[in-house]
Amino acid sequence: MAPADASTMSKFKPQLPKLQKLPKPSRHPHTNSTPKPSGWRRVLRIALVLVALGCVFVIFAQLSPSKKTLTTNQQEVFTAAVGKKADVNTLIIPKIAVSSQILEGDAAVLDKGTWHRFPDRGNPEKGGNFILAAHRYVFAWLPQQVSKQSVLYNIDKLEIGDDIFIDWQGKRYSYKVSEKRTVKPSETSIELASNTPKLTLYSCTREGQNDGRDVIVATPQG
Repeated sequence: MAPADASTMSKFKPQLPKLQKLPKPSRHPHTNSTPKPSGWRRVLRIALVLVALGCVFVIFAQLSPSKKTLTTNQQEVFTAAVGKKADVNTLIIPKIAVSSQILEGDAAVLDKGTWHRFPDRGNPEKGGNFILAAHRYVFAWLPQQVSKQSVLYNIDKLEIGDDIFIDWQGKRYSYKVSEKRTVKPSETSIELASNTPKLTLYSCTREGQNDGRDVIVATPQG
């Protein structure tokens, strides 16, 4: 057989596939994860979380004075725990866990405790109308401050027959609630002088000082 010439052999050369050009690699590598938020969005999210936490804390702080009333046994323990001091006059209401220093002066003393209004009209020793007033609610950032300054937050939970004690000049005086009522802000009769010894205790209603006063009258025992 005669050898094939070059032109014939070229017809039988294997045809190599043409190579496709690969795409240039991207400067930003591909990822299946969600794109990260931009800087200002992260800051906004953090701010919203902090605001939400702040709101929860403030709500908790403001509700802190609202407490369950003490049982009879708990009241006895609470009363015994409040030690008498000769130089500190104190209002003690076991049922609502109140132990507040009684102070004379102007309305500024309300930020420190309970205000003895019109001292010349009465006190536990001399009788007459012993008039005490205290804050119902005071805004503060910490629960401890709210509870401390909102002395009579739970005054509405007192009922006829509940005990109130007054430590006065080193001696403890006992009273029992005999009357409970609400009066208008303009009602001044609750602070009138009295020949009959009594304790008049009052604070603003939950709606505020422009709404009225929740008043407790207590009668001395023994």
